Amino acid sequence: MKILFLAPQPFFEIRGTPINVRLVITALSDLGHTVDLVVYPHGKDEMIPNVKIERVVKIPGLGKAPIGPSISKIVYDTAMFAKVVRLLLFRRYDVIHAVEESAFMAWVLSKFFRVPYVFDMDSHITDQLRYSGFFNDGPLLRSVEWLESAALKSSRAVVTVCPYLTGVAGKYVGTDKIHQVEDIPIDLPPPPAGMTPATLRAELGISDSELVALYTGNLEKYQGMDLLMESIPEVIKSFPSVRFVIVGGDDRSVEAYRAMAKKLGVGEHTLFTGPRPMDHMPVFHGLADILLSPRVEGTNTPLKIYTYLDTGKPIVATDLPTHTQLLNPNVAALARPEKMEYSSAILLLLKNENLREKLGATGKKMVALNYNYELFRNKIEKVYKNL
Repeated sequence: MKILFLAPQPFFEIRGTPINVRLVITALSDLGHTVDLVVYPHGKDEMIPNVKIERVVKIPGLGKAPIGPSISKIVYDTAMFAKVVRLLLFRRYDVIHAVEESAFMAWVLSKFFRVPYVFDMDSHITDQLRYSGFFNDGPLLRSVEWLESAALKSSRAVVTVCPYLTGVAGKYVGTDKIHQVEDIPIDLPPPPAGMTPATLRAELGISDSELVALYTGNLEKYQGMDLLMESIPEVIKSFPSVRFVIVGGDDRSVEAYRAMAKKLGVGEHTLFTGPRPMDHMPVFHGLADILLSPRVEGTNTPLKIYTYLDTGKPIVATDLPTHTQLLNPNVAALARPEKMEYSSAILLLLKNENLREKLGATGKKMVALNYNYELFRNKIEKVYKNL
């Protein structure tokens, strides 16, 4: 098939949706389809066979769209709509594959160009707007909810990434139309020559006697960074020989949380590295004794959880549906999103090496059996065979 793939994101970047998009188009390429991928102007070019990247025009004076809803995103989505119209006018496609809010574009344009579309539901847009505070409950939010439901009903197929989103889609369409295609661990590149957990420990100034609790990802509010920072003093009281290493975030976020750590009196126990390349991640994972996911908002499973599981290291996660639709007490330490509960879960693993090893090994086995590339590609193949 000739597929017009709409991904309203910078591409490629090391964050959830762009990583998922790269995985889906790689699977489509492997299955013999050809893809025109329409994305925002920012990001790194990726060379994938049978895939052509079509970038939206760069808007003068407008920087990269941030994570989550924003005015910048609305402007770039408008430019994307115009780009998609031009492509549909001059090229023939068998199907449109629309990620997140681009399904609204596909819903409108499929009626005019008579091209069916797949709604790739990486998140519940209505929930996302509500959590972010971009729209408060009211007529605007209800309008978006109506648009989302209409786009679901008119789609030829719906792809979801987790049980919660499958449930949302199931309110509007039959189960025969829904395909749950969970994420899988990121295929990380090998680290630079000479970079090892030992050399990284020395670079960061972490002593051999200290354990490492690692967080990777952006530092947005929904990730639960405030919860993590407030939990650290409680951990240090009982277990001072631990260093919290936090990888990711932009300069503004890093400085804000570095200041918060200092205010809480745990500046010496926290290290903020800022963003690091993907080929550094295996070394950071190797350095870690436990992995942290303190997310407090959202409904989809964080993509990084699959990679966390694949490392064989134990995870401390909040006991919320965003995690529990994948994780259970056999593969992770789960805690209510409160500082005393979350810090207690961290302490439980820091003090119990056998439990760390048991959870890590069980989690690695689970993800290897149930969430691998072959299974992922087969699920994508089923979506397109059913169109």
